[in-house]
Amino acid sequence: MIDIKEVEKILSATLDRAHLLGYMGYSKFDGLRSPLARALSFRFWPLRLLWTQIIMRSPVNLRLILFVKKGINPEGMALFARANLETLSMKITRPFHERAVICLNWLIENTSADKGQYHGSCWGYHHPWQSTGFYQAAGYPNCYITVIAGGALLHGFRCLHKEDYLMTARSAVDFILYDLDVLYETAEEKCISYVPKMKTDFAVININAQAAAFIAQVGALTGETFLLDQARKLLSFVSRLQTSYGAWYYTTNPRQSLVAHDNYHTGMILDAYLDYENATGDQRFRDHYERGLEFYGKDLFLASGAPKWASDKILPHDVHGSAQGILTFANAGEREKAFRIASWGLQNFYKGHGEFAYQKGRFLSKRFTLFHWCNGWMARGLGALLSMLRRMEDMGGL
Repeated sequence: MIDIKEVEKILSATLDRAHLLGYMGYSKFDGLRSPLARALSFRFWPLRLLWTQIIMRSPVNLRLILFVKKGINPEGMALFARANLETLSMKITRPFHERAVICLNWLIENTSADKGQYHGSCWGYHHPWQSTGFYQAAGYPNCYITVIAGGALLHGFRCLHKEDYLMTARSAVDFILYDLDVLYETAEEKCISYVPKMKTDFAVININAQAAAFIAQVGALTGETFLLDQARKLLSFVSRLQTSYGAWYYTTNPRQSLVAHDNYHTGMILDAYLDYENATGDQRFRDHYERGLEFYGKDLFLASGAPKWASDKILPHDVHGSAQGILTFANAGEREKAFRIASWGLQNFYKGHGEFAYQKGRFLSKRFTLFHWCNGWMARGLGALLSMLRRMEDMGGL
């Protein structure tokens, strides 16, 4: 098992590295930032998808030779903001407070709502993105990035008590409720789209859970019962789609889910359940959370702590799976599991000097770094782990 001091040292190095780089780097789906890939796609979506997948799946990093530009991903800024904020409870005397403020202020100053075409603050990827269901231009807002950024601002408000953070997070709720399409709604349930004007016959399950948790946290802080009702409806929808063995598919149509039950999206759903309950005190979804957490630990990790790619596929081991496992089990207070996953992840992905590798396969590993996917998520996970240990220590549990 790793030593706590070693975790603190690695987290500090990772945060230092991110700050030194100006929070700029490559991202997993940034292939269309290549002028060559864009030109050779001829504005034909299957070719855009092909280039995105080639660059994403290549065993070597093609971005440099294809002139992909590094950039600042709002998701990365949110992840590093939260990781820096976690250090405030650890009595680490470093400039992490100021760095958290830099990241949070950047999020406020770089929303996708500048032109006034959306009801509230929102964020999207800094790169064009082609999926099988839709195309997003750079900066086009989506639910996922918005709740990740909004969650960082809420974290900042709780730690630093700056009203601007809460006000911007509250504004993001309006984007979620009034700019995203309602794909399904009854008196008890609600399902929203990933992006505005999304013409598709399926919905992404994890973003509905994450939106529910975010809206609930904002509603609990502002005292708006309407927001709490909206959050409950979204999470009720997600709960109905849980399988009998405690899992969720990626989409509402299982045939369109690329894998059976993948690692990190499952962890995101579980974190959303816990955030909702902690914010509202409403325990009606506790059984869904506990069954999901059991499935997550049993079917999405090996006994060694290595993350499986999906419930029916072990490889590749992905750094995001390690980071998400650390985060989810730390949030759950399951110290042993969180530490076992962290130990395996650091032994297999940490390259030194605040950098993490991307994936590990049976015969071939991708040792290059995708900035927010590797360093950002591992910083987020390690920060949550250390924060959990500090809480246990304060309660006399260590």
